[in-house]
Amino acid sequence: MKRMVLAGVTVGLVGIAAAAFGAWATEGDARAATPGALAHELRYVGRDPYTGMAARVDDRFIAEVEESIERYGQEDRDPVPPPPPGEVDVSRVSIPALGLADVVVGRYGLDAAGRLDVPADATTIGWNPAYNQLPGEGGGTFLAAHFEYGGRPGVFNKLSAMRTGDEVSVTLTDGTVHRYRVTSVVEYELGAIDMGALLYAREGVESITLMTCSGPPSGGEYWFRTVVLAERIDA
Repeated sequence: MKRMVLAGVTVGLVGIAAAAFGAWATEGDARAATPGALAHELRYVGRDPYTGMAARVDDRFIAEVEESIERYGQEDRDPVPPPPPGEVDVSRVSIPALGLADVVVGRYGLDAAGRLDVPADATTIGWNPAYNQLPGEGGGTFLAAHFEYGGRPGVFNKLSAMRTGDEVSVTLTDGTVHRYRVTSVVEYELGAIDMGALLYAREGVESITLMTCSGPPSGGEYWFRTVVLAERIDA
């Protein structure tokens, strides 16, 4: 559980539901008898990055995560480029509900602050191949694009208008097309996002996640994110 910070949010610690808490707290445990006790115990529930299951963490781990969050973005480092292209890559994305057809997808790594790098324009969708899977491999694919860039609306400017049931298609460089149906559209406060869950997705379910900034900017920053989850509908 040492993969702690990626793209500015904690990966090891998650805000996890009481049901997950029950996976390791014994039935009738007196510690869970009051809301205050439950909140205290939930502080020590994390997520195993290999299985995605709830796992116990300790005060030392929590302190390390909190310290890494405080340092995040304050230390310059060398950008990390994406890995070399494989035989097949992501090429284009179409979202009929948003009027988007064959939008170009670019490959990115990490920026100088250690965050997932994103396109430096308003028209490209970004994919970070080192940290999630290629469509068709049975896992999760994470795609991000700007809400606005350089004063222009970004390609994902209307992402929050998507609805459950809308379709997204992803075309690969070999011409293969994978289709997905939206299952949820959620507005998250930036600090509440578990990037590990978004990047690696739910085990056994092939999906894509689309993300962009949202909410009114404050101090030149967007403090919310629109996250769209869609599951594959063609076997």
